[in-house]
Amino acid sequence: MPFKLLSFTLLTALLYPLATQANTVITDEEQTDLAVTLYTQNLGLIQDSRSIPPLKKDETIVIRDISKLMQTETLQIRNAGAIKEQTLNTASLNYYALLERHIGENIILARSQTNGQEIQQTVQLLNVEGSTALVENNGRIESIPLSSEWRIIFPTSPADLLLKPSLTFRSEGTHTAGTAQFSYLTHGLSWQMDYVMTLNEDSSELRLEGLASLMNDTGTPLKNARIRLLAGDVYQDSSPRHRAKTVMMAQSMAEDSSSPMPEALNDYQLYTLGERVTLQHQQRTQVPLMQADKVGIKALQRYQFYMSNGVDNQTHILKPESFIRFTNNQQHGLGTPLPAGQVRFFSPDNTGELHYIGSSHINQTAKDEHVELAMGKAFDVTISRKQTDFQTAFDGTVTAYEVRIRNSALSSRDIEVTSLFSQPWKLISSTSKPVEQNAGMAKWKIAVQGNSEALLTMRVRLTKPQ
Repeated sequence: MPFKLLSFTLLTALLYPLATQANTVITDEEQTDLAVTLYTQNLGLIQDSRSIPPLKKDETIVIRDISKLMQTETLQIRNAGAIKEQTLNTASLNYYALLERHIGENIILARSQTNGQEIQQTVQLLNVEGSTALVENNGRIESIPLSSEWRIIFPTSPADLLLKPSLTFRSEGTHTAGTAQFSYLTHGLSWQMDYVMTLNEDSSELRLEGLASLMNDTGTPLKNARIRLLAGDVYQDSSPRHRAKTVMMAQSMAEDSSSPMPEALNDYQLYTLGERVTLQHQQRTQVPLMQADKVGIKALQRYQFYMSNGVDNQTHILKPESFIRFTNNQQHGLGTPLPAGQVRFFSPDNTGELHYIGSSHINQTAKDEHVELAMGKAFDVTISRKQTDFQTAFDGTVTAYEVRIRNSALSSRDIEVTSLFSQPWKLISSTSKPVEQNAGMAKWKIAVQGNSEALLTMRVRLTKPQ
């Protein structure tokens, strides 16, 4: 009897720690700081600081509310003891995962009858392919359509299927409570720039508003985060070493919360938002990034054509392309790097009400660079072009054209006419001197008064290539 009591006591002592031992779970409720750097190419850097209790050696620590798209090879865990093992758990609890886990196991099929009663049958799940399941029912193999007619009852919930992804790790432990940092790159984060440009009545100035659109598809909300936006095309090497360097580079910048906006980072521009932002999962959040009230612009219209060495009997009538041009400097009301993005134009009518008049795309634009944005086809200006002469010469051809520009608007218009050449050329005569020319083109600038027309004629010798 004493021996049995001793055996039972010893067995209880051995099993009790195993039975009562529970993993330490750290959620975003313990978060003390969160910094997120978003890139424009489905990439982000997360730096997550959380309070942790003293950790026992080899204790399994569960970190919840993390990105399901984490690049685990870039994960760095600090102030949590020397890390011995880290695992990203992404197997989520869903219908098809449950089917997969129960292959070879018993499940319960349930279906309602016409009288409202439900019948249930226990079968063994053999396989699942597409929308059909194979089951063994009383020694026979049957196919069951996975449709709304059938309700499947799963008798067990596999422990490895989670409601949300989590990170687990084991370390050498810590003696005191503290704050651990988790830094990693992740897919599912991106941002893009959206511009609204509102022109004034005579298209001499515009108001620029730049909105940053932030997208979060990481599977978890990012609460009250310090947000940084990196403008530029970051090269993503598949090498884990290169990814780790990217983490260290971006992390060193994000740790300095007093950085100005924008800030040069190698060959990129880093923008820091002034206030913290919460990015919910599968949500698009827009925040103001820049604004300029009076940007000096030049509104122009452009027409260009190829001058060939053949006979052209047609009269070409078309509309020129409207565009605006400005320089990204302080003299024109800007002078800050402009990230690439979509541009939408608005213009007021006679009553001051704004109307959408087109869209364009702006490339990455550094300070002091020139910007040219197309705005669509002109309505009030019509161009008519025809060939007026064609002669052959010993070394090529001589051709002449006239370009007639009709302006039906009340105000004047500036038109750029460009002739493109695919062979050596020489301008014999022209009613207006070109403002620019090179080996492949000649450009004229024609001012056309309101409700009038202008005529540009030119004669060119096209030489046969040697």
